[in-house]
Amino acid sequence: MIRSSLYILLLAFFAFTAGGCSEKNYYEPSKIDGTVTYDGELPAPIAEVGYRSATLENGAVITSEGLQKFRLPEGYRFIARSGKLVVAAGDCKPNIIYNTETNESSEVDLPRRVVAAMFIPDSEKIAFVLEGNSYGIYDYGKKGVVAKYESDKALTADIRIASPMMLENLILIPTLDGKLVIVTAQDGTKVREIIVGKGEEFNNVIFLDVVGDRLVAATPHRIISVSPKLMDALDMEISDVLFLKDGIYILSKEGKVYRCDSELKILNSEKFPFAHFVGAIYGDYIYLIEREGYIIATDTDLSSSHVFKIPDRIENWFFAAKERLYYDRYYFRLHRD
Repeated sequence: MIRSSLYILLLAFFAFTAGGCSEKNYYEPSKIDGTVTYDGELPAPIAEVGYRSATLENGAVITSEGLQKFRLPEGYRFIARSGKLVVAAGDCKPNIIYNTETNESSEVDLPRRVVAAMFIPDSEKIAFVLEGNSYGIYDYGKKGVVAKYESDKALTADIRIASPMMLENLILIPTLDGKLVIVTAQDGTKVREIIVGKGEEFNNVIFLDVVGDRLVAATPHRIISVSPKLMDALDMEISDVLFLKDGIYILSKEGKVYRCDSELKILNSEKFPFAHFVGAIYGDYIYLIEREGYIIATDTDLSSSHVFKIPDRIENWFFAAKERLYYDRYYFRLHRD
């Protein structure tokens, strides 16, 4: 399964970067402006990180709104939520719709594990993406598939599998082979496909957002910006993307941050030698989280930055949302009231 393969690949990646006889280069700031200590402890360690959520080993869930009050059944991982209902999935378990108020669940009759989903507003339907790269719409009220399509097989995927999203009365479904498929919300009729990335491995869409009249999507190897009139694209190795009103910020795997306009024209960039970014959040500054255990706070112009040391090197699951950073079983806040 993709999730199991990803976990093995993640462990292998950390083992490769931590050991071996060849010379390794690590980010070493010339100046450290301060240190950050943990503010508290989670009820359990993080078991898995998704696109914009994390599930703890005890079934608790963290989203962009923080630690949620409900817990999922044992062995399940959070996929999507709307009100009291949650789509959850587990290895060798049926997919479920879980009611956080009654603690009851109903099975979702789909042949493989759900890896991304979205509740379609004003309906009893979800848009879904499955392991293996099939996708479509499922009616959990009637317990039946409304529409289902097969895309090219995808045996590997980045853990950040972007979720489907609404765009007026249409649904954008990001696939595991680097496409955006546009379908109707009513019956899942396919309207159009947009190619985001063309890589052979780890080519799933890892970022998807709309601001104003611009849709921005990215795979680990390519980013596109689509307007009603044209599409712009950049090819690069991407760690993360921030799409703000101030512009589009691309964190590259070479330790460089690019500030672009809405058409992906590079306005300026800043290099942090050998930095490996594992995430970023936006507040008064752009906060870049670096794997060796640093937070790099830079202004939106990328003209100045400050570096802060965090307690640990990032070797286990990490999740960032709004003003909070979560690592393993701890968290800290960037701002205090």
